[in-house]
Amino acid sequence: MEFLRWYGAMLRSLLPSSLRAMFGGSASGLIVSADLTAPPACAVVAQRSRGGTRTLGTLGALAADLSPSLRRGVTLVVTAPGRLVLSRMVTLPLAAERHLATVLTFEMDRLTPFAAGEVWYRTDIINRRKAAGSIALRLAVLPRAKLLPLLDALAQADLHPGRIEAQDAAGIITLPLDPGAPPARRIEAALAALCAILALVCLLIPLSRQQIELHRLATREKALVPRLHAAETLRGRLDRARNGAATLAAEQAREGDALAALAAITTAVPDGSFLTDLTLRHRIATLDGESPNAAGLVAAFSANPAFADPSFAAPVTRALNAKADIVSIRVRVRRHEAP
Repeated sequence: MEFLRWYGAMLRSLLPSSLRAMFGGSASGLIVSADLTAPPACAVVAQRSRGGTRTLGTLGALAADLSPSLRRGVTLVVTAPGRLVLSRMVTLPLAAERHLATVLTFEMDRLTPFAAGEVWYRTDIINRRKAAGSIALRLAVLPRAKLLPLLDALAQADLHPGRIEAQDAAGIITLPLDPGAPPARRIEAALAALCAILALVCLLIPLSRQQIELHRLATREKALVPRLHAAETLRGRLDRARNGAATLAAEQAREGDALAALAAITTAVPDGSFLTDLTLRHRIATLDGESPNAAGLVAAFSANPAFADPSFAAPVTRALNAKADIVSIRVRVRRHEAP
C-alpha cells in the first residue's frame, strides 16, 4: 500500500501544478488562497470542482454569504516570499514505521528546530531497507506561528480548513492540519474499507452456500446410512440365496435330484422287500436289503423307466431265517426322471 502511495505521488509530481491542484487528491470544496504578507481579509476564496476552479471573491467580502455546504472541505493555499515549508530526509529504524506519528512526536525537536506542537508535518516513505533494518522518509514541516493570524480569521468566518497546500522546493505539498488523516480522507478510508468488506462478503457468499449445501447433503447421507446398511444386508442375503440355489441346481444337474430318486426307488421296491442301506453317488444307487424274490427285484427295476442297467453288486445269499434273500443291487438313476 505504501508503495502504491509513493508511486502515485511520483506520477502526480510529473503533472503541471495546475493539474496537480485539480487531480492531486484534493476534494471538491472551497480553496482559500492567501499571501502571508497581505492581510487575511484579502485572501481569495474560490470553489473547486471537477470542472475547474471558480473565484468567488475575497474572504472579507464573502465570509457571511457562504452556504454551509460550501464550508465543508476547505483547502488553504498559502504563499510566502521566502521558503515556508522545511523538508529533509530522515532515516529511522524499520520498527518505527508501526508507530511513526508517536516516534516523530518525540523526535521532532531533534530533527527540526521546532517541537512537535509548533508545526504541521507530513511524512512520505521513500525507501525501506530491510537488510539494514531502516526506512528512509521525507519529512516536511510548516511552522504554525506563521499561519495563526490567517487561521484566526478563517475561524471567525466559520471556515475550518482540513489541509494546507504550500510551495515546497519539490513543488506543491499538502499537509494535514491534524496529525491524523483529514476528514475527507477518513471518509475515503471508511468507504474503501466498506468496499473491501463488501468484496470479501461477495467472495464468501458462494463458499458459505457451498458449505451449507455440503452440510445439508451430509445430514441426508447420515440419515440414509441405516437404510443403506439394511439394503446391503438384504443384498448380501439375496446374493447368498441366489448362489445357494445356483449351487444346488448345479449339483442336482450333476448328481440328480436325491428326493426324486428316493421316491422312485421307494415306488420300485415291491411289497415284502425292504432296504437296509442306500447309497447314491453320481446317479448310481447301491441298494442293500432283503427280498423274498431277488430276481424279481431286479426285474422290477428293469421295468421302471426311472432306472437303467440294474444288476447285482454282490452274490445273493440266504438269510438266517431262510425266508428271504440278502441282495445288493446297483442301478443307474436316469437324468431328469421323476417317479
